[in-house]
Amino acid sequence: MTTSAASTMTPERWRTVDQVLQNALMHTPDRRAEFVARACAGDTALGSEVSSLLAAYDATPLEFLERPAIEEHGFDFSTAPAAPSVPASAPAPAPPRRMVSARVMVYSAAAGIAFGIIAGWSLAHSATVERWRGTLTAIGRQANANGAGGSSTAATAATAPTGELSLVVVDRGGRLVREIPANRPWTPRFSPDGRRIAYGAFADGRGTSDIWITDLDGGTTRRLTDDNADSNNPQWSPDGGTIAYSAGARDGKHIVEQWATGGGARIVSSRPDTQFPTDWLHDGSALLVSSDAGDNRFDILVQPSDGSAARPYAATRAQETAGRISPHTHWVAYTSNESGRDEVYVDSYPRPGYRAMVSAGGGADPVWRGDGRELYYWRGDALMAVPIDGSRGGRPPVLGAERVLFHSAYEHSLNSMYDVSPDGQRVAIVRRR
Repeated sequence: MTTSAASTMTPERWRTVDQVLQNALMHTPDRRAEFVARACAGDTALGSEVSSLLAAYDATPLEFLERPAIEEHGFDFSTAPAAPSVPASAPAPAPPRRMVSARVMVYSAAAGIAFGIIAGWSLAHSATVERWRGTLTAIGRQANANGAGGSSTAATAATAPTGELSLVVVDRGGRLVREIPANRPWTPRFSPDGRRIAYGAFADGRGTSDIWITDLDGGTTRRLTDDNADSNNPQWSPDGGTIAYSAGARDGKHIVEQWATGGGARIVSSRPDTQFPTDWLHDGSALLVSSDAGDNRFDILVQPSDGSAARPYAATRAQETAGRISPHTHWVAYTSNESGRDEVYVDSYPRPGYRAMVSAGGGADPVWRGDGRELYYWRGDALMAVPIDGSRGGRPPVLGAERVLFHSAYEHSLNSMYDVSPDGQRVAIVRRR
């Protein structure tokens, strides 16, 4: 990125760069260039911006990248407050030894100019911008330490982060109930009985994620997967006996299921590019899946749990993500940017046709209460609740007045980074420190 390029970077242009970057990082490194070329559709300047960010990402010391910028998707640029500071929950994995290249330092200086201009447009609280600013600042600190005669190992230890995300359980008013020690936690999900939480996280010294299960009553945590498949996005079966999740594959992501007690893993779906489950239908017949549809967007598919072919549910030119089925399997709530910004919609299931917008001022990541009488979603860092009556067939659901339950530094992503207990009294949240 050059100074002249930075000077022409408008807020709208940055959002485009950010979105392409995020989706590019969902692909394996050998396929990113192809994706960027397709997503930029002949826009050479856009391709250059994204490629520069990807190059810096690949050259950045691993200990400064808590996780890819793709995982910031959906963040509200205009309303998000600065992240509060909370105590560290678990030690970070031992940082690898890695030197900073001169090329990255040149990029760091240029990018710093761009980020300064962007901040002038009140975009400084974009989660992706903050992530890159923090990354590049850390690179500069390490370079200064090395230039002053310090060793690479010493500089790394001095600047290694303690963890930017935490996994917490709060009550309906946002008061802390407990913090679950987890390194880079991801997509927590309550079990159907509300007594356990499954989530993705990194073990100390590991570069890929595994699935973990914490028992809320006993306070014990056990590891369900233990491999290099980068397992994440867990979803409980209706009886709580099985967990479906995404796992790395050579050309994309598998959807895998195995017993919640361990063992019996089998591949449910294997398709090229990225896919991950977002919910399990309450009759156990199928999973709702977010699938890369190309052109820088995701669709929602219905994937039968017997492994037969998936069918589209919400597949338009817009991006549809975070699909969640209602407890009585009559409705699907999901996020769509069809209006030009993320909003929460509810539509009939199994066939769409009675859609209603739930959020009228921006919203993302809907979750149902266990009785289907209340729907939750995030507007920036505010958790919203809306009474909903979907009992009448053949017509849109009846919505009550929305209200704010509490505010928290919620970590937005392509998949819901929180869940609500079946009784609606507890909320598990991945939040920024």
